[in-house]
Amino acid sequence: MKLNLINKIYIAITICLITAILVKFFSFKSWDRYYYVTSICAPITQPIAIRNAHFILANGETDFINHTDVDDFNTNWGQDDFISSDFEKKRLPVKLVLQYASYRDKKFYNDTINLNDNEIRNVFKSAIRNKQAIGFSEYGGVNGKGLSFLIGIANDGNVAVWLQGIYLDKFLVKRKLTAKQPQGDDTYYGTQLTKEAYIKQRFERLSDSLKNKLGKGFDARANYIDTPTRYIEKNTELWKYQKKNKYIE
Repeated sequence: MKLNLINKIYIAITICLITAILVKFFSFKSWDRYYYVTSICAPITQPIAIRNAHFILANGETDFINHTDVDDFNTNWGQDDFISSDFEKKRLPVKLVLQYASYRDKKFYNDTINLNDNEIRNVFKSAIRNKQAIGFSEYGGVNGKGLSFLIGIANDGNVAVWLQGIYLDKFLVKRKLTAKQPQGDDTYYGTQLTKEAYIKQRFERLSDSLKNKLGKGFDARANYIDTPTRYIEKNTELWKYQKKNKYIE
């Protein structure tokens, strides 16, 4: 059959549209996206002020991590604070970027921690298969199940990352960051400040009673980085109740 010019144009347009759809499908990789939330915790006796916290995802995108509770000095070691609403499936993280100042040692930390996305992916798949995933609600009422990352920032630049679900508390990585001298806008807080002024302003809301305790050396040598989160222990009764009432399987 001989094709006229109009038919050739229609075929060319169809091929272009199919190609564009396939490119978008394989670049989006919906089969390799997961529901997850992220919390950051720090011991109440090791206050920190976070300047930047985000994941770098497998496709190069940035996923910023909320750290309001840490900056309000309102967390404890092993405590998560996520609220499950308005979530969407995302690519898995391959790096964790952290930049923060520590009150106790008056030091600044700024580093990138590599994450094993293959290990993380296997944990997700196992959790979904074994009904350990947490139920989340996506915007628009679509329900999804995923896991929670917990980032623990202890004293002396020690950082640990866990992946958590129902009866699941998987340790992923532990790193000891090296303190670095702040540069450029690292000490900007409304205006450019000295290191000493930045520390003073970022921690001005820290209670005087806690400052006095810390000044006397309270909890100075605690080894939080090797302290378990006790996540499963703290949530077992909740999960028993939820299972009994068929909120979870």
